[in-house]
Amino acid sequence: GPFSHTGLKADFTLSDHFGLMVGVANPTDFLSASFEKKNVIAQFSATFDKFSAFLNYVGGKDTSNGTGNQIALTMTGKISDKFSLGYDGTVKSYKPDGGSAASWWGSALYVNVDPTDKFGLTLRGEYFDDKKAVIGFGGYGTSIFQTTLSLNLKPQENILIIPEFRLDSAKDPIFSKRDGAGSKSTGTFLLAAIIYF
Repeated sequence: GPFSHTGLKADFTLSDHFGLMVGVANPTDFLSASFEKKNVIAQFSATFDKFSAFLNYVGGKDTSNGTGNQIALTMTGKISDKFSLGYDGTVKSYKPDGGSAASWWGSALYVNVDPTDKFGLTLRGEYFDDKKAVIGFGGYGTSIFQTTLSLNLKPQENILIIPEFRLDSAKDPIFSKRDGAGSKSTGTFLLAAIIYF
């Protein structure tokens, strides 16, 4: 962690429950970048028996000379052996080269229920706000609400099957129908199979 980068990092154990990570990395999703465009990454972690939290940071220039700073918080809490809650939120401020700064943010809540060792489900609700068109979906400054239901089926010890259904609803018609017309909502189904070795 904290995101997906190519670079170097150092981890420090501050105590039994707290840790710190600092590093230097290429901009997010780039395998290479010149030295002046490296980003600083950092993470402060707190882990206990039934609770963990990770505060993440990444900041610096991107490949187009824009400057970004992103902070993210991830928390999980175990209520019981069969029930847990999770939270994931982030905000990013971005200033393009020669432009003015603007930001986007997202916040998600996860509810996990595992009635048996072979079956579980996760319900995630997420709100994503890009009203200032920092990312600009289809040219719109918009907001999106997403709901995802994932089933976790474990027919054998080393096999995990995950059918997932997701609904997205946006303020603007950023999605496309089959005929090319715009739509404010869309549904997605996917199936993942994971084999452990």
